[in-house]
Amino acid sequence: MDKQTPYISFSLTTHFSIVLQTQSDPNMTQSTEFGKSAAVAVSAAAAAAAASASASSADCSTDVLLNNFQLKKKSYRVLLHGQRVVWERLQRPTKSAAHNETVKTPLPDDVPTTEQQLGSNASCSYGEHSHILHMDDIISVRRGDTKQASLQPPDLEEPPADAKPTAQFLTINYAERLSKSKVDCNRWQLRRITFYNADAYIVRQWELQLLARLASSPAGGQRVRRLLVFINPYGGRKAGSQTYERYVRPLFQLAGIDATCITTQRANQIRDILLTHDLSCYDAVCCVGGDGTVAEVINGLVFRRIRELQLDEQRPAYIPRPSLPVAVIPAGSTDTIVYSMHGTADVRTAAIHVLLGQRRGLDVCSVSNSRSLLRFCASVLSYGYLGDVAAESEQYRWMGTKRYEYSGVKAFLSNRGYDAELHLLEEPLEPETPQSPVSVCSEPPSVCYANCQRCSIASSLQEQRSSLFPTEEEHKEQHHHPKSLAPTASLNHELQLSASETALLRPRPSTLPLQQSTPAAYGSDLSLRSGEQWKIIRGNFFMICGANITCACARSPNGISRYSHLGDGCLDLILVRKTTLLNNLRFLLNTAGRGGDIRSLPFVEVYRTRKFNFRTLNAPQENYSIAGSRQPIAQSNSDGINSEYSSWNCDGEVVTDLDVTMSSHCQLIDVFMRGPHSYSKPRKLVVSSAPTTPASSSDNVYCCCKD
Repeated sequence: MDKQTPYISFSLTTHFSIVLQTQSDPNMTQSTEFGKSAAVAVSAAAAAAAASASASSADCSTDVLLNNFQLKKKSYRVLLHGQRVVWERLQRPTKSAAHNETVKTPLPDDVPTTEQQLGSNASCSYGEHSHILHMDDIISVRRGDTKQASLQPPDLEEPPADAKPTAQFLTINYAERLSKSKVDCNRWQLRRITFYNADAYIVRQWELQLLARLASSPAGGQRVRRLLVFINPYGGRKAGSQTYERYVRPLFQLAGIDATCITTQRANQIRDILLTHDLSCYDAVCCVGGDGTVAEVINGLVFRRIRELQLDEQRPAYIPRPSLPVAVIPAGSTDTIVYSMHGTADVRTAAIHVLLGQRRGLDVCSVSNSRSLLRFCASVLSYGYLGDVAAESEQYRWMGTKRYEYSGVKAFLSNRGYDAELHLLEEPLEPETPQSPVSVCSEPPSVCYANCQRCSIASSLQEQRSSLFPTEEEHKEQHHHPKSLAPTASLNHELQLSASETALLRPRPSTLPLQQSTPAAYGSDLSLRSGEQWKIIRGNFFMICGANITCACARSPNGISRYSHLGDGCLDLILVRKTTLLNNLRFLLNTAGRGGDIRSLPFVEVYRTRKFNFRTLNAPQENYSIAGSRQPIAQSNSDGINSEYSSWNCDGEVVTDLDVTMSSHCQLIDVFMRGPHSYSKPRKLVVSSAPTTPASSSDNVYCCCKD
């Protein structure tokens, strides 16, 4: 190491060494609060080194760097500690201080002795004016000979390791959520900070350390390097290509993502490409379009996985999980899927979540009839009002996006009702998810947000289920030895699961009959658990919705089902009875306002379930269903839609089957998101002298948005 290199390096290795040299600057002194924090980090690192002397030298996550940098021609003390980058401006000395005297902070006696205490918030409180950046929010790091050079995208070819460094500028590009925004607290923005140091060796050391920690962090290991992008130029306002070129491509280039773009020219082209082309070289699939484009990508990936495992596409024994995650960039009319995922339909926010690499599981529902699997639904499957809007709008495609408004007003004024019978497996009541029509809980039900506890439990139970039940590759072998599986009840007893957790751990049946005489159609569980039974509901309905997500958008911030979760393995069945136009208007106003709740309406029933079966009363045996098709598109007749029967609106596509089963599959697809944030006002807390250090900017589950 160069003797003139003024930095601190604490490596938790067998030969633990401390090298400390500080710059002599007569015009400024070290910040006392920041110096105490640095001393705590130094002493804690030494204690951790003594406890872990056998740690590998290649692990740099416990190294500490402390240097003086210039930021906007002002001097700052910058610290790299654990998964945080902290910087604080150096204070000028007071008149009473000597000209060349510096403030020395002694090492504290009470320091943590374990690595767990080193990473806790209690031992990592910094100065009151410190700026803290978590590694999970960093997008890229770049050094350059000039500030402008450090702002450029990273080079594909790295310089030789033995080359003499010359760069004196270090730029860190990171993402920050606008938590104090009064308009949209879920929006994220790209930020950058450029540090300057005259010693190029210090700049190189910082870049190497930051890049190494980004690569070794859990979120950094999931970041995308090669991406397949599908752009729908006809969706929404027909601005998909412009949206990608203006907002998304620069961000992908900044993060060093190699994106292969395909602009679609016809319907189902995305699905055909995903089914036939080699995708082994890509880390994820991205779609730029509306909800229909997202649904087409999900259908293509799931059916591709079904083919890879050589399952029957019309009657698969189980629904496999695709290997590639999905990135969604909004460019449609409503973008309900993106809005439900992020809490906003902002394009930059969706692109930034792709760069950060953090993923969550998203539920996907299968839609089938009594004979075959039709397609997969990502947002909502609706019969009645929304089905009529989707079917009738096909006649007015020449009107563009206004055709939905015209068809919606026309169907609303018609106020048609449809006789139907539904069979559903009702989930057991839980404190945070009351059932309709009578609520049994005084507290409001939970809303899905970032770090959602209900979805986290479902995710952990999915991992436990993978170890308790047969995997996809072993499924065929399990058919020959069905008795090798232990009973579900005994497994749940060993894990000591609650009733709600046991419901999330429910296995899929090992065999499926080709024909069923029960009300359940394809994909139903014939052997019900103890205490479960089919609930039968009959009536005349204005609208029937199976909501996989909240289906929120800018016009409806809470969506049609505000308490639906993104990854709990359940769907909300919403039944709107046939009533007057005034009541229908009340229903629409409740879905449009942020303070409304459709569960309070007497003619609306909401049930949380994993599966429901639908059939029309007195339906003819030969209907106009296109059974077995995975892309059922309705053909509009010249004389209009049949007033006795409606159609299904499945993610914007029209399905004309009159015998439909909708089943939820827990976290079937991985998507790039952290989840939306709460809109509740922050409570006034007593300001403490030692501010807390958040683990990441995504941990703040409140904001200052107006109601």
